[in-house]
Amino acid sequence: MKKYIINIFFVLALLAITTGCGEDWLELELKGSLPFSSEAIDTEEKAFEVLCASYDFLQVKYYPSSWGSYYMLGNLAADDGVPVGGGLSDRPEYWDFHEYEITSENPALLNTWRRNYYGIYRANIVLNEISLESNTMNLYRAEAKFLRAYYYSELVKTFGNIAFYTTNLSPSEYSPTNTAPEVVYEQIEKDLLEAIEVLPAKSQQSRAQMTRASKGAAQALLGKVYLFQDKFDEAAAIFKTIVESGEYDLCPVYDSIFKKSEEFGIESIFEIPYASYIHGDFWGNGRESEGNIEVQLAGPRETALVGYINGGWGFDMIDSSLIDAWDAAGDVVRKYGTGYGPESFHEWVVLGATQVDDNGNGFPDDKENEEWTGWYQKKRCPYTGYNDPGQSPMEATYENNERIIRFADVLLMYAEALNRKSSPDDGTALQMLNRVRERAKLGPLSGVSGNGLLEAIKLERRLELGMEGQRYWDVVRWGDGAKIFGYLGFIEGTHEIWPIPETEIGKTSLVQNNGY
Repeated sequence: MKKYIINIFFVLALLAITTGCGEDWLELELKGSLPFSSEAIDTEEKAFEVLCASYDFLQVKYYPSSWGSYYMLGNLAADDGVPVGGGLSDRPEYWDFHEYEITSENPALLNTWRRNYYGIYRANIVLNEISLESNTMNLYRAEAKFLRAYYYSELVKTFGNIAFYTTNLSPSEYSPTNTAPEVVYEQIEKDLLEAIEVLPAKSQQSRAQMTRASKGAAQALLGKVYLFQDKFDEAAAIFKTIVESGEYDLCPVYDSIFKKSEEFGIESIFEIPYASYIHGDFWGNGRESEGNIEVQLAGPRETALVGYINGGWGFDMIDSSLIDAWDAAGDVVRKYGTGYGPESFHEWVVLGATQVDDNGNGFPDDKENEEWTGWYQKKRCPYTGYNDPGQSPMEATYENNERIIRFADVLLMYAEALNRKSSPDDGTALQMLNRVRERAKLGPLSGVSGNGLLEAIKLERRLELGMEGQRYWDVVRWGDGAKIFGYLGFIEGTHEIWPIPETEIGKTSLVQNNGY
């Protein structure tokens, strides 16, 4: 497909920015004026370019001088991951999350805020500022509704009482006040329900179209939104639709879920694509790379297993708490399917990999760093061949896609909704739970119900979804933050949401969240 390059200038009173896109369908060239108007976007091709511009912000994790990963912050604030890297002075914005010293001036939070609002701005253009009418435009608008719902769901989950609008504001109008989460959720639900009526099923999409929103993705996101509001009856109903659709199943081999062979595979419901492509100075502007920078971040520091794994920067290592949880459950499949440590390194060396570091001394046993566990994650692993061989790995051109929602996640959310709905169905909930356990080669549970079953589901989510950015938000929505994360510094009544960036407080009428 023809490659495009984004060149959209716009103002959200946050910044005017220029950005690149992702894989082929994300790369576009659109030279627009400010503000956009229906007259300026007068063909379906131009409308599609604006839609792609909204999709583009799914990829964004790096803005000059700071990372704002939507999954890594969740890992590091939970008991799944530890920053490590080069130590406490290396990316202090990440250490602040791990040590619960989160402030409104944390640049990673600002990046998270901007990423989502930039995506919303572009989706709103498709929905409000294009007068074309056709079946194709109906599809584009359904996709834009899905994207707007996704971006707002990330914002309301992270920041609580956020700035909210469905029609883009002019710079002179931009002084929003806080909007209660229930108002935002109402619009998210409306957008997703309307999108579901139009979006195609995954089986109706070509391979190239799978990079775009599907009916199943919108249904799964809606179910997750229901869970965050404790709407368990509604969640159970929508998850049942997905499970019984026949569109999805579990990947037979857990260790393959995050590999190239399973991109847009049978288990993938909502996935963000990345490409081994760079069109500018990576360090001058992180969005000049279409690759997944988190893969470079998570790779083994100053270490490579030649022929298997490239070296990286050593961030987001697996916390010993998660390793202990797998060990206690006898969960070998998901332990070694999620991470690799000294034992795994030894196995790869036996297979013929050359183990080196900068000094040629072998795997560095960095015991001077008390947070170092020796376990790196595989779900964002810098496998040899997953990046552009013509580029240095330091350019972050890794093609590893992000699995945002996968079928195992849906099965466990369905189990939880069945267990917690007004008329519980623990029998079916147990079936869903055991379906996930079977893939992990763990024996089925039986004779559990009520709160005991809920606790089993909570544990299963941790074991199954480790290092996928889910743990923190699961624990918060369960009301277990102080109980589980208290030893890390979690304060009830404060850390359920994070602070609104100070730069946004200063330029709007927003009021800061409690405790910050």
